[in-house]
Amino acid sequence: MPRRVVIVALAAALLAAMSGCGEGGEMSLSEYRTSISELHDGVAWDLGVTLETLNGLSFDDYYDLPEMRDAFAAAEVIFASAWDTADPMYPPREAEPLHVDLLEFYAEGAAAMRGVQDSIGFLEAALPMLQDVENLAIPALPEGAGEPEIKAAAAEDRRSMEGYLKEMDGMYPPRELQAFRDKLTEFFRSIDDAVAAVDQAVRPEDLSPFPQFRAWFTTAIEDARALWSEAVAFLGALGAAIDEYIEQGKELAARIQLL
Repeated sequence: MPRRVVIVALAAALLAAMSGCGEGGEMSLSEYRTSISELHDGVAWDLGVTLETLNGLSFDDYYDLPEMRDAFAAAEVIFASAWDTADPMYPPREAEPLHVDLLEFYAEGAAAMRGVQDSIGFLEAALPMLQDVENLAIPALPEGAGEPEIKAAAAEDRRSMEGYLKEMDGMYPPRELQAFRDKLTEFFRSIDDAVAAVDQAVRPEDLSPFPQFRAWFTTAIEDARALWSEAVAFLGALGAAIDEYIEQGKELAARIQLL
């Protein structure tokens, strides 16, 4: 059953149960409108503050990702707290459809903000590895490097790539980032394979695999930057999640005023 249907069904069941329990007393329309307006206006204000925080962060700097994740964690609390406050309310019958929609809005908002945090957490771990590709040992060697230096650098780079591949294998990002994880994995594997080929082929009398790798690595860096741009675009779109919920919240606020 889709999550939206589940949330609506649960909220409707709750209202039905409250109608039959005879405890607590149904709120008057005036009481409900005042209480729910105060709650919903507070949600709108707090989400606006969260959006301002996000607008002050750089989406192409992974050092800002922890603060970005904290901002979405705060947004999750905003939605979850609103649900906790609205859930025990006993609205008058004419407000029940709106109340169900509000409960759904708060529940879905909390779940969405939780999902965004998972996405940021994955990129927080993956992007430093991608950035570090530019610091590999073989490309940093001088042109006149000999076989011992090349092999030592290759061993260092293989340890790095194999470590990254192991980490990627243990990461389970949200569905929206699974294809990106696969791209990263294949990218790191391509570098590991290229470094292994240099290590196996280079000889004191034949150092040609070294300049060949350096030439190939130029393309690899372009691929790394393309992956970085893809991640930054994804992060930039996350801010729209707050915007979307602010707009939905405005529609619900208009319905509250019509009560």
